[in-house]
Amino acid sequence: MQDLSDVNKDTVQSDQIGTETKPVCYLCGRQGELLYRNLVDYLFGSPGEWTLKKCSDPKCGLVWLDPRPTPSEIGKAYQRYYTHGQASDAQQTRSARVVRAILHTLSIMMLGLRAERRRYKCMYLDKMPPGRLLEVGCGNGKRLTRLQALGWEVTGQEIDPIASEYVRKTRGIDVHTGPLETMEITAEYDVVVMSHVIEHVHAPVALLTVCNRILKKNGLLVLLTPNTASYGHRKFGAVWRGLEPPRHLHLFTCATLMQISQQAGFSHQHCWTTPVGADGIGQNSLSSKKVTTKDGHRLVTIRDILRGFWFQIAASWVFRADKNSGEECVLMATK
Repeated sequence: MQDLSDVNKDTVQSDQIGTETKPVCYLCGRQGELLYRNLVDYLFGSPGEWTLKKCSDPKCGLVWLDPRPTPSEIGKAYQRYYTHGQASDAQQTRSARVVRAILHTLSIMMLGLRAERRRYKCMYLDKMPPGRLLEVGCGNGKRLTRLQALGWEVTGQEIDPIASEYVRKTRGIDVHTGPLETMEITAEYDVVVMSHVIEHVHAPVALLTVCNRILKKNGLLVLLTPNTASYGHRKFGAVWRGLEPPRHLHLFTCATLMQISQQAGFSHQHCWTTPVGADGIGQNSLSSKKVTTKDGHRLVTIRDILRGFWFQIAASWVFRADKNSGEECVLMATK
């Protein structure tokens, strides 16, 4: 177990986040076992130290934050989030940006990931005829713009008013600001997508139940989320990028994603993992307790970029032997 209590304390804010305790598993009700403690937010400097627990039932294995921010307090964890004017979750030097662009392209070509990368960027909808699509938690709208260019009639939903206003003004895409259940649905959707959203919500089954309700018959849900059974989690442990306390409230595997989609009423599910984004995981998973900051943001260096490059190669080779080791889970569920 790693103790991260002294990581980047100079970026922690004084305004503490109100919490609630969740000692038992959200899915099966079993007691949680301590996984990591004294975690801090080295990415965006939210206040507090955090504990992650894992379900004691090995057949479940859900990971969750306990205690966790309350629904009324969770907004404090997003005050410096990347959708608030930052292009990414950290600042990069010009040389680091150039090196990353070169190495990212090189790794994709070397490892034969070009086709997988294309499918990933369009949420694996490349073989489906375009129709009406809703993105839950659309962030800065980049993905919606890409899908719109492929012929989809797109709409977004976003809790963050700053991010949703940005999408409306700069991308010209309609976005509902507020919880999904408050959105007025004039016609059902062919597809609902969400990328790295389900881990942020207090009640994942409730969210997927609403997604099920607003889909047409045989409509499709496509979901991406960090995979706690990944090679990266095994390698980096408590500093694995996928943990992201205190914003990630629940963390999943393919097995737990299948469970929540079944509980939400989806009739058919298919789940797999992908290593295609492993370079970002390697780059942003700290290998030591030393963190360099600039104006309150973590500064990505060429050393970080190189770590991401080599990790992409390692993770892709591990994936060839272990198809459950990808850094992200991909869930496709049909109504």
